[in-house]
Amino acid sequence: MEQSFSILVFDQDDPSTLKNVTEAIQEYQSVVLPCSSGEAVLFAIQHRAVDAVILNLQKPFEQAFRFLAQIKTKAPKVEVIFVSPFDDETRWLWIEAIQRGAYEFLPKPLDLLELKRILIQATEKHHPVKFRKLPPAESVKDLTTRARKKFTAGS
Repeated sequence: MEQSFSILVFDQDDPSTLKNVTEAIQEYQSVVLPCSSGEAVLFAIQHRAVDAVILNLQKPFEQAFRFLAQIKTKAPKVEVIFVSPFDDETRWLWIEAIQRGAYEFLPKPLDLLELKRILIQATEKHHPVKFRKLPPAESVKDLTTRARKKFTAGS
């Protein structure tokens, strides 16, 4: 039985977040959907099977935590991962985010290996079946070598 990740990304301030999430799990079957508003996130979690939501934690922080509570009320199994620059002002937010129901808090710039580990861990928490990696794409070099062998064998 094949399964895929389904991840929503809501980070209007930093388009690299969407790119990083997509890149971090590109070897797995996955669907990464950008959301342009909080309303889009809430609609998506109610009408689609979603494993994780990536949210940019920004000011006002209390508003972000209220949004986290809305997500967890509407879809308790959806894991919410906050991303934000980690500095003196946001240092205390990591503990606050976890206490309020976030799965994890990742500092920006995002470390792709850590992001991948967290996404896999968060989604496998609710799926009994391990996710299947996609087969690696053949490189142009491999294709060229195979074509040359075929061509020279046929002459």
